[in-house]
Amino acid sequence: MEENIGKRELNKARKRAAIVEAARQSFLEQGYAATSMSAVADALSCSKATMWSHFNSKEDLFAAVIDELVDEFSQEIDEVLTQQTFSHPALRRACLRFLDCLLAGHSIRLFRLVVGEGERFPEINVMFYSRGPEKLRRRVRAFFATAFSDAAAERLTIAMLSAIMGYRSDILLRPAQPGPAERQVFVDNLIEMIDWDGLEVRQPD
Repeated sequence: MEENIGKRELNKARKRAAIVEAARQSFLEQGYAATSMSAVADALSCSKATMWSHFNSKEDLFAAVIDELVDEFSQEIDEVLTQQTFSHPALRRACLRFLDCLLAGHSIRLFRLVVGEGERFPEINVMFYSRGPEKLRRRVRAFFATAFSDAAAERLTIAMLSAIMGYRSDILLRPAQPGPAERQVFVDNLIEMIDWDGLEVRQPD
């Protein structure tokens, strides 16, 4: 009996993963408005009842896709942030990894989707920000807070992420993307321009 329950749960998890993967492809290639629950079901040759048993709405399905993409993104960033104390080399590695992730194909398509359709569908802006950028900000803030006061960590987080995401936007407007060498120069210049000595350090507890 327990074995049968285990198999059913495994099959259910596999079906859900397949639905999310099909939806991910549709959302990123067709956009939010052009993707429907019925279209995803047809792509998988599964019944609409099966779709609805896993997701209550297109918004729920889109949230699952964002969660999957954010999890992939977070795993990359966590390698250079989690359990790390602040240092300039660690910050440099994190910034370069962050840029690499932002410029990955699926990240660019998701960014364009949210920017392009967020005005018509403001709920996707809320979903994306709470599941993506807001989580990243907390991780980066915690990294800076290992060496600086909470107020200084907050200021550094805003400055660093704003600069990097602005640089990503600039890159996307260019006819050709810059290579790794230019990205490294950008990160090095960004770190060098900050008045680190003027920041309030964290006091021992």
